[in-house]
Amino acid sequence: MMAFMEGAVDVLVTTTIIESGIDIPNANTLIVNDAESFGLADLYQLRGRVGRFDRKAYAYLVVARSTALTPEARKRLEAMAEHTALGSGFNIAMEDLKIRGAGNLLGVEQSGHVSAIGFDLYCRLLREAVARLREGEASMPPADRVRELVMETR
Repeated sequence: MMAFMEGAVDVLVTTTIIESGIDIPNANTLIVNDAESFGLADLYQLRGRVGRFDRKAYAYLVVARSTALTPEARKRLEAMAEHTALGSGFNIAMEDLKIRGAGNLLGVEQSGHVSAIGFDLYCRLLREAVARLREGEASMPPADRVRELVMETR
């Protein structure tokens, strides 16, 4: 990677570790293979690794012709193609919310079905559930769902 950063080589082949905030100003082109396998946040983070200097950037999301896209994968790729402007993170997050759902903030599910009832109704139901918990009308999850992890550290 140092050779790439110093300009000694023109191509850097890497894993998704590159999305973790590595800043290489002279990187201007990114090719993501099997892009349909990535989540929307991952694709957005990867795309953000190029164009961080004064150079025009290119991000190619590659999908094999033989790949049958799931409806969700198609929506993710369409969202990436639609939201390309600088600072489009909010729009990408809203698209992800539509695709995956808001999840269950009071339960264990990480993605939900907000699209089935609409975001406004979901928020209202969530506010009502929180109010019931605060008033003691509803109970917290059973204790067997809570796990304690103890480990030694050096």
